[in-house]
Amino acid sequence: MNSNAALFSHTLTALASLAAFTAPGASYQSAEANSVYSDVRPRMDSLPPLIPIEALYESPLIQWGGISPDGRWLSYIKPWHGHLNVFVRPVGSRKERAITRDSVRSIPSYWWSADGKRILWIQDRGGDENYHLYVASITDTASKALDLTPFKNVEVELLSLPARTPDIAILTMNNRNPELADAYRVNLATGTLELAATNPGNFVGYTADLRNQVRAATAIDSAGHYSLWARDSEQTPWWMVKSYSVEDRITPNSFSSDGRLYAISNQGSNLNRLVLVDLLSGREDVVHGAPLGRSDIDQVFFDDLTGELLMTRYISDTARMYAKTPDMKRLLDATRRAGGGVVELGSGTRDRSRWVVTLHTPTTPAATYLYSRQTGRLEKFYEGRPWLAKYRFAPMKPIAFTARDGMPLSGYVTLPLGKTPRNLPLVVLVHGGPWGDRDKWEFRSDVQMLANRGYVVLNINYRGTTGLGKRFARAAKKQFAGAMQTDLLDGIAYLAKQGLIDRKRVAIMGGSYGGYATLVGLTFTPETFACGVDYAGTSNLVTLLESFPPSWKPFLPRSWYPFVGDPRDSADRADMIARSPLFRADSARAPLLIFQGANDPRVTKTQADQIATAWRRRGIPVTYLLASNEGHGWGEAATALAVNRATEQFLGDCLGGRVEAITSPEVEAAVKGMLVDVTRLPTR
Repeated sequence: MNSNAALFSHTLTALASLAAFTAPGASYQSAEANSVYSDVRPRMDSLPPLIPIEALYESPLIQWGGISPDGRWLSYIKPWHGHLNVFVRPVGSRKERAITRDSVRSIPSYWWSADGKRILWIQDRGGDENYHLYVASITDTASKALDLTPFKNVEVELLSLPARTPDIAILTMNNRNPELADAYRVNLATGTLELAATNPGNFVGYTADLRNQVRAATAIDSAGHYSLWARDSEQTPWWMVKSYSVEDRITPNSFSSDGRLYAISNQGSNLNRLVLVDLLSGREDVVHGAPLGRSDIDQVFFDDLTGELLMTRYISDTARMYAKTPDMKRLLDATRRAGGGVVELGSGTRDRSRWVVTLHTPTTPAATYLYSRQTGRLEKFYEGRPWLAKYRFAPMKPIAFTARDGMPLSGYVTLPLGKTPRNLPLVVLVHGGPWGDRDKWEFRSDVQMLANRGYVVLNINYRGTTGLGKRFARAAKKQFAGAMQTDLLDGIAYLAKQGLIDRKRVAIMGGSYGGYATLVGLTFTPETFACGVDYAGTSNLVTLLESFPPSWKPFLPRSWYPFVGDPRDSADRADMIARSPLFRADSARAPLLIFQGANDPRVTKTQADQIATAWRRRGIPVTYLLASNEGHGWGEAATALAVNRATEQFLGDCLGGRVEAITSPEVEAAVKGMLVDVTRLPTR
């Protein structure tokens, strides 16, 4: 289970080869960063029309498109009874059918079975992250969906869908011990579960070989060291292949045809690289490392049947993909001919003759295509939000600057269209995580909404952001409310020095860690910010760690304890209290908007209640939105619409940006329905 990685990334993560339909893929196109935002020119264009909140945040008509491994079916997510559900249709036909019919909560992820006969998906209830894994036939309309993990309060992660055994899936779950994930093999037709690997007490991940045998695992010890383990078969004992220093990490991916293990490793390097590990000697041979030497390898794509390496992806200023086979090079060539930009590689057929590919840029919303190897061309599959084509979007510019202690930093600046770039209001938009998350050069509804309202938007990959090397990541140790926060302040100073922003009109905004950074900004440096927007942010670091789900325990020695502190240690506890916004609330003086999911298992509702109460006691304006059907972040379009409508109005009052005069009655009603009367919150 990957619970320790990123607080604000709650969708179940799968290997690239699983082709989970949830998230952006990769690109090869570059937009180079300048150390100074030197191409700014005064512009006195007419202001672009307001882009309605509903245009940016309403559910796309279609999204997360895929193609079955046998090439016979197309799949996608679309709204059904107000929630996102999975649909399929035959290739070449418009006759579709709903595979899932969830009228309570949207489906967050789905997969094709290896034979193309079934759809698998996960679902929780109200964002509690206790996922169940379901499966249904795409042709047998009389059959019902089968719950493959019918257990309460259990976390499930799909590990692999082996091409050689298409009726079988491998998953992990913590039903035996809430702190430990075991590996299971499940029959997709009957739901029969078979134990494939019992967790000895410190395993945090498993990998199956090409014969569907769980033969590799990773562990974390009490000091935070990773180790790699292997076995000859599921009937033989595990042996430790090698142990890694606390600075290094190994992440197995898949087995090669010669029995070695493909893995992502940074042993002997600052950057993560793709390596092949000999499981007897522990030797690592580098297969591919960052050609530009700037960033970790981000993703790898393999042929599920043969184990052949197809592509690698890296993200620095923008994402770049590197084809490893002639057919994948032709695919990338086709995307260039289609206009290029960010290239997201989706699922493909078993014979690699057809692929789902999505293209977009920060100023061009996503369009999804079907690539044909036979023709070498991309054919339009769908546009998720075709109504956005009539609007103009603001470019996102990569930037690079130096922090006060000499640390090189990077990020992005988006300037509002139709405004002279001088003395403008600024929103510092802080990404979550901080592990497993980063800002990227891509189309983002939040960035475009803010820029369209007249704000400069600053995204910074502050120290601790993953993907930029282990030295950069580990520079965040014990720097919550420290250097991680001053990185943001240095970004503001970087823009102010160029005259782009008005220092008196600066807001800070973000989710999860970004919400914590918002609260830190308002309480540790209250003179800097005119207001803040906190989505699921932590106000008390001690109670945050004490309330983590049991499944997070094995990861804590590697992540939270060394980086933030162990609340069981008196010195660490005191330091965590000193870095917690709740205990600095007496310094606050700026208005605050809070969003919280009532069922959040990571940053619990108590965190939001306490900071809202602290603001009320100080007599400072606080607006508190609580979604009864959400967890960490939001999964429903109705919630996104309401929260962003409230954000637009809040920032308009604070910074003076444009505000849409009126949205639909449903959106306005949703905002009112989420408002919390802070005078009725518990005082302790």
